[in-house]
Amino acid sequence: MELGFKDVAVLVTGASSGIGRATAIAYGREGARVAITYNSRQDAAEAVVKEIEAAGGEGYAVPMDLGAPETIAAAARSVIEHWGGLDVVVANAVSWGTLGYDDRPEKIEDSKPEWWTQILRANLEGNYHLVQQVAPALRRSEQGRLVLISTDLAERGMAGSWAYGAAKAGLHGLAASLQCDLGADGVLVNVVLPGITLENGEHRAIPRPALDQIAAKFAARHLPETTELADAILFLTSPRTKSVQGQLLRVNGGDLLLG
Repeated sequence: MELGFKDVAVLVTGASSGIGRATAIAYGREGARVAITYNSRQDAAEAVVKEIEAAGGEGYAVPMDLGAPETIAAAARSVIEHWGGLDVVVANAVSWGTLGYDDRPEKIEDSKPEWWTQILRANLEGNYHLVQQVAPALRRSEQGRLVLISTDLAERGMAGSWAYGAAKAGLHGLAASLQCDLGADGVLVNVVLPGITLENGEHRAIPRPALDQIAAKFAARHLPETTELADAILFLTSPRTKSVQGQLLRVNGGDLLLG
């Protein structure tokens, strides 16, 4: 099915790997002009640009740090100038902070305020700055679309994830108001909530036998692949989708089964 992305100008932040990479390549397959951002992995981003072009699209990579507003402004300006406008923005970039996974405390009284502040400022304020920078271009587009990537942890929760969950939940409130603001100019704003997401059937931290056990606990009995997240994002941002506005789309395998 032709989704209508031929020559559409797209920005996918944080696309050197994972969901962002799969989404950028999927847009390329549809003939879009796809800009991606990266933080530190320039080589990986350049490899994704080649994959976008091999898939049939045009690619462009720019650096961006969610925790540094000046880099967000520079990235948005560069992309808009490069494509001559912007039709679709997928806010996928994420910051995990400076603590390693095993270093994060599970009790909130053991958390340091600077860690909380760093996570919130990057993942919530960083995306606020991004939207500010791209909003004028999206308003000018005849098919403006914005998708904010959240997480099911914002609803399901997990010990030690208060800062990350709170920052991502903040995106839900941001989108609720943006649909009224940007929506007045025809821009559709939605949120996608991934859960445990696989890439080629694997997960970087969870071994295969454990993944099978985890999948059996979800209503779909299936954990989504990055390509399935990409499909959902392309659906929400397609010119063929005209009335899906202000929604939270959960692509996480469904509810956790009790017992």
